[in-house]
Amino acid sequence: MKFEHNSWDTMYREPFGAIPSGSRLIIRARGEGVYNVKLRTFFQDRETYYDMHPSQDDPTLFETEIQIPDKVGLLWYDFNFDADGQNFVYGTLDDLLGGTGMVRHDKDHAYQVTVYKKERDIPDWYKEGVIYQIFPDRFAKAEWPGFTPEYQPHTVIHGDWSDSPHYFRNEDGSIDYYDFFGGNLPGVIKKLDYLKDLGISIIYLNPIFDSVSNHKYDTKDYHKIAPEFGNEEIFQVLCIEAQKRGIRIILDGVFNHTGDDSIYFNKYGHYSEIGAYQSQNSPYRNWYQFINWPNDYDSWWGIKTMPDLNEQSPELQDFIFRNKNSVVKKWLRLGASGWRLDVADELPDEFIEGIKAAALEEKEDSIVLGEVWEDASRKEAYGKRRMYFEGKELDSVMNYPFRDAFMSFFLGSSDSTATARQMMALYEHYPIDNFMGCMNLIGSHDRTRILTILGEADRSMTSLEKENYKLRHEDREMAIKRLKMLSLLQMTFPGVPSIYYADEAGAEGFEDPYNRGTYPWGNEDQNLIDWFKQVIKLRNTHKAFLKGTWRPYKSDPDLFVFERSYEDERYLILINRSLNRTVEFHIPDSQADSYENLLTGFSVKANPVEVPPLTGLVLNLSKNN
Repeated sequence: MKFEHNSWDTMYREPFGAIPSGSRLIIRARGEGVYNVKLRTFFQDRETYYDMHPSQDDPTLFETEIQIPDKVGLLWYDFNFDADGQNFVYGTLDDLLGGTGMVRHDKDHAYQVTVYKKERDIPDWYKEGVIYQIFPDRFAKAEWPGFTPEYQPHTVIHGDWSDSPHYFRNEDGSIDYYDFFGGNLPGVIKKLDYLKDLGISIIYLNPIFDSVSNHKYDTKDYHKIAPEFGNEEIFQVLCIEAQKRGIRIILDGVFNHTGDDSIYFNKYGHYSEIGAYQSQNSPYRNWYQFINWPNDYDSWWGIKTMPDLNEQSPELQDFIFRNKNSVVKKWLRLGASGWRLDVADELPDEFIEGIKAAALEEKEDSIVLGEVWEDASRKEAYGKRRMYFEGKELDSVMNYPFRDAFMSFFLGSSDSTATARQMMALYEHYPIDNFMGCMNLIGSHDRTRILTILGEADRSMTSLEKENYKLRHEDREMAIKRLKMLSLLQMTFPGVPSIYYADEAGAEGFEDPYNRGTYPWGNEDQNLIDWFKQVIKLRNTHKAFLKGTWRPYKSDPDLFVFERSYEDERYLILINRSLNRTVEFHIPDSQADSYENLLTGFSVKANPVEVPPLTGLVLNLSKNN
């Protein structure tokens, strides 16, 4: 008995990947020595069996065609058949990633088809852009009044831009003093030409609204820029000056919680507004979820300085997105082009849908992306599957699966085949527009700096040791070579690459707060910056890297190979992670003796192509080459 299905091959499933609601779907499977072959589907809580019949041209190829209802959701399917007097089920492998599967006696490993309703095309300015993420206090500073003593007494202001960041904690672990370096929006304006020269077209700003912390994820006032960063007028100047250089601004929307020291909660009585903590008659009382007013309330991950918002509150919804001068609409009107939603899995689907509708009403080419750490098509939170990519919610997500997969590949804990499977799963599960719009990050404010990871620094150090740690010369050299290959992959892979500020300049640092050090102006790694300029330019000048199809190739475990094609452009990217061995690759159906390497302009001998250790090639396979 033999049975086979491959969800990544259109011979077996047509069309490939996610499909619009109301579509027709053809499913095929190849079987020998099998009978009573049926396709089982599960969609919208309904289980259905379809008879599969042998093809007229090939009696071993069974097929059926199904009509997808005009609804959205996840359709699951597997196969049921008899052989040798027994009943069998064929579904995915144990990793649940699709592709070829295996025969079992149970039906716990079904294939996924994402069924969505196409509402609009994600704007090209976003899908074809390159993002630069800025932590405002640490990127650049320019002359601005900033702090005044009465503004924030529990503040440490560094006199030296090159100091290391530090937390000043109380005995219970809470933050007593926040440290600031003086980075601000005028500083970002001053460095716009640097970002344009780098090839950046989108700036994603970590929170800029008023709060007591340096990270600003504990909002004090959604309608006010943090005074140390600037003001409303400065923000408008930033957007205007950025736009002149072809750069858009995306803001961080922290709508799951506020700070307890906010005008809405007002736990410490610092504001004239009557906060929810102060009175049950407060206009903000229904914004929060009190278990036993006033001291027992829901908070983000149990951190009492960040009380949770009640997103079901109509008053809160009016304030955040529904009113004409709502937070979402106001800042788009003042120049922003989109929102990144903090902890999107803790925002109800209806709330995200309201934000998206408001954003498009205010600015039709705006985008909404979310912080999601897993496969966003099948993400479950609080016992409910989320509907991010089914038409009315997110345009994009922070692609942490991309980051995790390729970090594992470069550090040797996963090979090229396993890595390609993880990426093919996203390609299959996400609607194509969302896949092409994924925010492909390799660094962020929530993770150890990329160089520190790629240099394999010892993570068991004490906090003080981590604060003062720098990679040894040989480890840093290895990390830089790896980062060059990882950034090459990032710039040629489908999606929107995102650079965490100063990664391109060679910054190091362990987890928060050390990953939030200042940009090393005057001490940059210029060679690394030049590399980033080169690979960003490579992306920006070839349509295949902006909108082309993607196809991985099976290769040596150390060699990741994929193709990008668009119209008459066709490129093969080969990246060797090995530290010490040259790897060969035979290009299928190749008739040429050599191909141009776009990175160098020189020709590379074909079949076999030799890829030296920690080296990447971008071969031009185009017919008119």
